[in-house]
Amino acid sequence: MQIGIAGPPGSGKTSVFNALARAQVQVGTFTSVQSEPNRAVVKVPDPRVDRLAEMFTPRSVKPAEVQFVDVAGLAHGAGLESASAILGHLRTVDALLVVIAAFGEGAETESVVADLLSFEAELILSDLDLVERRLDRLDREVRMSRGTDTERQLKSRELELLRRVKDVLDQEHPARILQLGGEEEKLLRGYALLSAKPALVIVNSGDDLETGRQIADQLNQDPRLASNSVEALSIAGRLEMELAELDPAEAQEFMDSMGVTDLSATRVIQASYRVLRLLSFLTAGEDEVRAWTIRQGDTAVDAAAVIHSDLARGFIRAEVVTYNDLVAAGSFAEARKRGRLRSEGKSYIVQDGDVINVLFNV
Repeated sequence: MQIGIAGPPGSGKTSVFNALARAQVQVGTFTSVQSEPNRAVVKVPDPRVDRLAEMFTPRSVKPAEVQFVDVAGLAHGAGLESASAILGHLRTVDALLVVIAAFGEGAETESVVADLLSFEAELILSDLDLVERRLDRLDREVRMSRGTDTERQLKSRELELLRRVKDVLDQEHPARILQLGGEEEKLLRGYALLSAKPALVIVNSGDDLETGRQIADQLNQDPRLASNSVEALSIAGRLEMELAELDPAEAQEFMDSMGVTDLSATRVIQASYRVLRLLSFLTAGEDEVRAWTIRQGDTAVDAAAVIHSDLARGFIRAEVVTYNDLVAAGSFAEARKRGRLRSEGKSYIVQDGDVINVLFNV
C-alpha cells in the first residue's frame, strides 16, 4: 500500500513524513516540482503478528508494509503544468494524506477548511482536465461506431461513467463522492483520478497538541468535509519528528512530560486501512509468520492470489481459523480438534484476522 503525503507549501508535510517514517529528511528547504519525492517503507504495527511469532518461532516474520510518498507542496493557482508535475507522483498511490497547517498565528478551523478546500480544488481541476480530454476522444469513437459490438458497448458504458464523473467535478466536488458499482469502480481506478482517492486530512499542529485535537474534532463534524468524504486526524508534526530522533527511553520520558500517549504512525495507518476498506489476514508456520493486506469483501481465492498466483490457479480449499481461536487453542492441531479450523471454498469472504492455509494443486 502506498500513501501519498501532499498539501500546500509550508504545511509541514516533510515534518509529518519524518514523524511517520522515523526519517531525517531535511525540512524547510525549497523542493523543485520536478524532483523525486521522499519515500519510506514502514512496517504496519500488528500485535497479532508478534503473538503468532511467539507461538511458532518461525525463521522469518513479515508484518504488512506501507510506503509513504512525500511530494513537493502545491500552491493554489500553480497552473496545470506545475500541478501536473507534482500531482503526477500521486496518481499511483492508494490514498492521500493531505497535510494542512494548524500552527502559528491565525490557526483555526476556518483557516484549515479554507486551505483544504483550496488544495482539493487543484485536484479537481487536474482531474477535470484529464476527464474532458478522454471524453472528447471516447465520444468520437462511439459516434463513429469503431470496433466490435462488445467493444462499442464497453466504450458506451465508459462514456456514461465519465459523464457522471464530469458532472460531479463541474460542481467542484471530488470524484470520491460517487456511489459506484464494482465494475464501475474498477474502470474508474484505471484513470488514477486524484479526487477519487480516499483521503485523510492531517491537521498539523506543530507542537500544540490540544489545538490540533480540537480542530480535527471540529473538522470531522463539519458538513463541508462530510460531503467530500474525508476524515481528519491531528498530528503534532514537529514534536513527533523530534521524538522520532530520540532513543526509545528518552522518547518515552519526553512523551510523558508532554502528555503524548502514543505516536501517530499507528493511528494514521489504521485510518488508512479504514478509508481504503482494507483488512489483514495472516499465515503462520515454522517457516514464516506474515500479515497480508486485501480489500474488504475479497474471497479466499483472492487471498490465495495475494500470496502467490499458483495458489489461486490451483486452489482446492482454504483452512481457516480466527486469530483469537488459534491463540486460545495454542496450535492448528488443537484448533482442529476443537472444531475451530474450518474448510472454506473459493467464495468464502475473508475476515480481518483470519489465519489461512491454502491447499492447492498445480
